[in-house]
Amino acid sequence: MTSDVPNAFIQTQMPERKEGEDRVIMKITGVLVDLLVELDPHTYKDFVVFENGKKVVYVTVLKAIYGMLQAALLWYLKFRKDLEGIGFNFNEYDPCIANRMRVRKQHTVRFHVDDIMASHVDSRVNDKFDNWLNRKYGSIGEVKTTRGKIHEYLGMTFDFTCKGKVKIRMDDYAVYAHCARVTATLRTDD
Repeated sequence: MTSDVPNAFIQTQMPERKEGEDRVIMKITGVLVDLLVELDPHTYKDFVVFENGKKVVYVTVLKAIYGMLQAALLWYLKFRKDLEGIGFNFNEYDPCIANRMRVRKQHTVRFHVDDIMASHVDSRVNDKFDNWLNRKYGSIGEVKTTRGKIHEYLGMTFDFTCKGKVKIRMDDYAVYAHCARVTATLRTDD
């Protein structure tokens, strides 16, 4: 099964600020200021300032935000701790692979940020894992899970239709690379 956790970074708290450490401050400008004041005037209206004639609000960031350098690391640490909390042991050579034993067989989770591929010979183990993912991370939106023999994962197509084998294809990437090469060739010939 493959799964995608919605808004993983937003579900990750920023660490508590220690004495002497900087806070993460975000500067919000323009139309977003008006939207914030309209949505919650009691919280924001007293904090609107003008800089060079433009409305500005400064806010302290409490949740990890996509694009912040540390957001991916904070999510990783949270997800790792949560997986370890349900019995997974992490691979010492690849920190994005974890295993545990279920029904006397190995249950493996591989992940890249919020994209997850889990496998076990008993589909009920994956069902329970999917339920756990949704209980843990599905409050913002359902964790989207794909089951079956063919999976799109990290830009690759994993095809498990042949017993005991897997075919991995990257057709979309190959088409993109070909188009990029043709575009680059056209530009150099101009």
